[in-house]
Amino acid sequence: MEQTLYCYLPNSIFNQNTFMNNSFVKLMAIVGLVVISIVACNKATTDPTPTTATVTALTCASTTYSATATAGTAYMGTATVPYTGGNGAAYATGSAIASTGVTGLTATLAAGTLATGAGNATFAITGTPSAAGTATFTVSVGGQSCSIALTVAAAVVVPPVVSGGAWSFDTDIVNIVKVAEAFKATLTASQVTALQYTYTKAQAQKWSNFPESIYRGRVGLQTSTFTATQKTAFLELLKITTGTTINEGYEEYVGILDADDYLGANGGGSGYGSGNYYVGFLGMPSTTGLWCLQIGGHHGTNLFTYNGGKMTGGTPNFRSTEPYPTWTSTNTGKMVQSLVQETAALAAFLQGLSAAELATAKRASAQNDLIVGPQKDASFPTTKTGVKAGNLTTAQKNLLLAAIKTYVDELDDKAAGAVLAKYKVEIDNTYVSYVGGTTMAEKGDYILIDGPSVWIEWVIQGGVIIRNGVHPHSIWRDKTADYGGN
Repeated sequence: MEQTLYCYLPNSIFNQNTFMNNSFVKLMAIVGLVVISIVACNKATTDPTPTTATVTALTCASTTYSATATAGTAYMGTATVPYTGGNGAAYATGSAIASTGVTGLTATLAAGTLATGAGNATFAITGTPSAAGTATFTVSVGGQSCSIALTVAAAVVVPPVVSGGAWSFDTDIVNIVKVAEAFKATLTASQVTALQYTYTKAQAQKWSNFPESIYRGRVGLQTSTFTATQKTAFLELLKITTGTTINEGYEEYVGILDADDYLGANGGGSGYGSGNYYVGFLGMPSTTGLWCLQIGGHHGTNLFTYNGGKMTGGTPNFRSTEPYPTWTSTNTGKMVQSLVQETAALAAFLQGLSAAELATAKRASAQNDLIVGPQKDASFPTTKTGVKAGNLTTAQKNLLLAAIKTYVDELDDKAAGAVLAKYKVEIDNTYVSYVGGTTMAEKGDYILIDGPSVWIEWVIQGGVIIRNGVHPHSIWRDKTADYGGN
């Protein structure tokens, strides 16, 4: 606000007698004083910094959240709310605002200073959401108000697990069956005949890590027969039955297909390529009955078994890529690195062991192939060797669980969480042995994770098509749940 400065000239200056009698010098002094007075009269103080924070609008529809909320789980995160027309003023911490809809959470404005123009205000959100749904907060910043909405996911219910017990885990069975039937609906009658089998374990066991040019015994419909529409429907089926973790699950399997295309284009010939993979329904897709989805080919096999609306098996699960560890896709021109996360997690565990623990884990001789690989079902050794996880620190156990998780994440997210919880219960009775180096990336490197249920092997072999390279072979099995425990 402007302040007015009142200025006065002395009356004596304008006394007629004095004025008439003054000399020229005095006249000039009067002129100077008048000028100074005029300047002083025109002087005003500058506007102060605004003391009240104001904005012209909040954009609540563009609010972002730092974390995902889950029903029944303590939440601590932030909501970032954009605004426009800020006046640069500071504002204090706000009062806690209780959520409506889904209750149990509060949002509190964090103190800050508005930008001059557009900016963001931050609200700290804490508490435990009471249920799944939407938690709504009516928030205010700078004289403007709006509602922000935080989505609360349903809690993942993990059934009690018993060490060594069979699987019976929740999965998104309704949508899995729906997408399976949608894929089937795109096929011709002859393709459906190739796709659909009666469920038997003998059919489920027909898989291999050999390329199509060597092994032609796989069940199901060959992917090279797909139209563009059928391929899209197939990829939707692959996506809904596998995990969403970055570079795991769906992304990993698509990368394996890409690696086979690379081999086909770089000396492998017609026996290699994503068109040499197969998909089979063993039993009719059902939300209540027994059936198996088998997707497999040279370097990737998924065997997912369902019964009674539950997932009863996700193994055997075979993984490999050549080239390795990374390559430039011949399809997209982008870099692909499907198995680098397994490599890193296994190496991190080994490198977290002490010299004495590494000595205990060291195998007596080289192991250049998988012990219980393709066509070697139920050949698990009866004696465990290596370092026992129950003798390790909590940090070391967590590194081991992180390595196991890179395999479990091949499953859909709901089932993966339950399976990992099972393996965590059994972790103290899980053994690890290795031979070679601890990077798990050099020819001859081998590691075995052998638990009451979990069985994971990883071995680095020489290149087959890329002769000067190496590539891994890896298998995840469950001793109680291979082929759905059948």
